[in-house]
Amino acid sequence: MSIFFAASLIPTLFAGSPDPPAYEPGRFFLTQILPILEKRCYECHSEAEDQDDGGLVLDTRSGWMKGGDHGPAVVPGEPRKSPLIRSIHSTDPGARMPPEDPLPPLEIALLQTWVMLGAPDPRP
Repeated sequence: MSIFFAASLIPTLFAGSPDPPAYEPGRFFLTQILPILEKRCYECHSEAEDQDDGGLVLDTRSGWMKGGDHGPAVVPGEPRKSPLIRSIHSTDPGARMPPEDPLPPLEIALLQTWVMLGAPDPRP
């Protein structure tokens, strides 16, 4: 392959798509957030599993909006005011969620981003 031909391909490698994919709030929830909730939270906070520790269920949008014994679990757009986010950051073993195995930084960041974006959740 000629060096000139190879060099002419370089701009196309960095050109990118003319129309980046649109942000889809429901898709972000279903692909990024729901798997975290299913894996890390439903064991204790799932209506389907008949588990509502603290009065909180997270497997429905109406569940986290209603919240548990201390009110709504999420304040859309306000991660710092959201008990869900505060509990995953807590260093108090009695308040931290999940209690035995803290979330990794990536999962925490995804949950914070979700709340900051208004906590979109296509579920009822």
